[in-house]
Amino acid sequence: MRTLFCTVFLVSITLTAQERSLKKSYHKEIQLTTSVGDAWQLLSDVSRWEQWDSHIIDARLVGDFEDNAQGSLITTNSKIVNFQIIAMKEGESYTVRHKLPTGIVYLRRTLAATEAGTRVMAEVWFKGLSLRTFKKYMGNDYNKVLEKELQTLRQLLQN
Repeated sequence: MRTLFCTVFLVSITLTAQERSLKKSYHKEIQLTTSVGDAWQLLSDVSRWEQWDSHIIDARLVGDFEDNAQGSLITTNSKIVNFQIIAMKEGESYTVRHKLPTGIVYLRRTLAATEAGTRVMAEVWFKGLSLRTFKKYMGNDYNKVLEKELQTLRQLLQN
């Protein structure tokens, strides 16, 4: 009986630890002096993602920028990545997902009008079996990557 209790206890601890590592997220935001419309136009133009996302060489979308639209991109390490827009609110936000070998990466970009212009928020998260997979593909501190992308976005929109 004691062995059964110990086994159940250890399994419980292991599952709890795994659950904590199943989702890892990164978040950054930036204030722009541009309008929400101008920011949305750039963010939703998949063919221009390479201009501000340093990991992308080329990106293409099949059809219109809308829910369930699918596309592909080529990364700087020559990988072809298929993605899907899983949620989109015209002029406000979109969420994209793509699969990794042991999980799924999600990216949400959100725009909000402010008195000074537009606040752009970016959040990336991974759901899957291995946090190491996320770190391998996305980097240990992805906030630095998000910040660089948002700064490049600022330069494009405010020049």
